[in-house]
Amino acid sequence: MRQKLKKLWTSFLFFLELQLLISVVMLPILIAWGLSISVMTIVGNLVFAQFLTVFIFVSAVIFTCDIFGIPNSLATGLLEWVTNIWDYFLSFGSVNWLVGYPNYLFPLSVLAAIVACMLYSKKKYTQNQRIFFLTCLYLCIPLAKVTLKKKYSHSVIMQGNQNFYLIEKNGVIYAFDCGALGARPSSQSWIEYTLASHMIKTFGATHIDMLFLCKSNSRTTAAAQALQEHIPVRRTVLIS
Repeated sequence: MRQKLKKLWTSFLFFLELQLLISVVMLPILIAWGLSISVMTIVGNLVFAQFLTVFIFVSAVIFTCDIFGIPNSLATGLLEWVTNIWDYFLSFGSVNWLVGYPNYLFPLSVLAAIVACMLYSKKKYTQNQRIFFLTCLYLCIPLAKVTLKKKYSHSVIMQGNQNFYLIEKNGVIYAFDCGALGARPSSQSWIEYTLASHMIKTFGATHIDMLFLCKSNSRTTAAAQALQEHIPVRRTVLIS
């Protein structure tokens, strides 16, 4: 029993080290592209890996049974049961778990990735030491974000000829839509691929605290709903 627990602990440490290394090395790419990352990534991957193993195994059993004409109702029921449990765990997911890092942290993230890779250039570090250093590198980016954050910053982004103003003051994100949301029928793709990325690159923000609709038209309501799906808005104020 003790031997099995030791093997399980060794496997967990290997998984944790691998996830930390991947997270640190991938950070420069995520920051450069303006993509968000979930704070539950490591925990989610740990849970998902077990379900994926079972899912693939049961699927292979069902496929084999189909080939040889063997009844597979039991395996099909098991696969459905595993899928339902996985869907149940997914229901706990939240957009509030997403975080973003602004562009000014890119040089630091590159340095962290280089240091992480250098840990494996020589075999003088133990696994526990590597996990410790990787954890420090993983946490240095969010700590730098909090430390270097400005009290006030602003930006403007355009869609068509209309402006969308963004202001961050004391950690609160204000957005002023001056017709940009309803400028085109394809506003949803602009929100998902342009606005969301711009907010992360500029402020490291994945939500809007207050949205002011200063210039509305027939497409603004639908666009505001699409905005809520991709960028959580905590309060909306209609000015006109």
